[in-house]
Amino acid sequence: MSKVKHHRLMMGIAQEAAKQSTDSNTKVGAVLCNGDQVLGIGYNGTLSGFDNNCKDDKGNTLSTVVHAEINALAKVARSTQSSEGSALYTTLAPCIHCVLSLVQSGIQEVYYLDRKTHYNGIPILLEAGIKVYQLENEEQGCTETLLPRKE
Repeated sequence: MSKVKHHRLMMGIAQEAAKQSTDSNTKVGAVLCNGDQVLGIGYNGTLSGFDNNCKDDKGNTLSTVVHAEINALAKVARSTQSSEGSALYTTLAPCIHCVLSLVQSGIQEVYYLDRKTHYNGIPILLEAGIKVYQLENEEQGCTETLLPRKE
């Protein structure tokens, strides 16, 4: 499978996963893979067994909402697979809290579509030696841009 087809496939899975989120404002999907093998899929939502409402009465996100990246990692943790050396595809650049778990889990590459600057954990990924790529929209061929590592 070509690199472009692989990016399209994995980001397409992440985008489909994002549609499962019950968050009314932000729908995020994530896929952990090792080559063509999908290790875990996640989307942002409440803890297993909790009410699926992600917002309180004032529209604030509940503290029980788990981010897509963490849900994907949790699926791997509950399996016989390892995230060591894997790649993460996510529809939104990971926040600082997710980045801490990604670094500790042995992720080697992160691919994302959109970026929210107030949730930017990318500098820590780069400092940890993890390759970070921003992918252009799927309709534009899913091209990648490697972000520079800060020396």
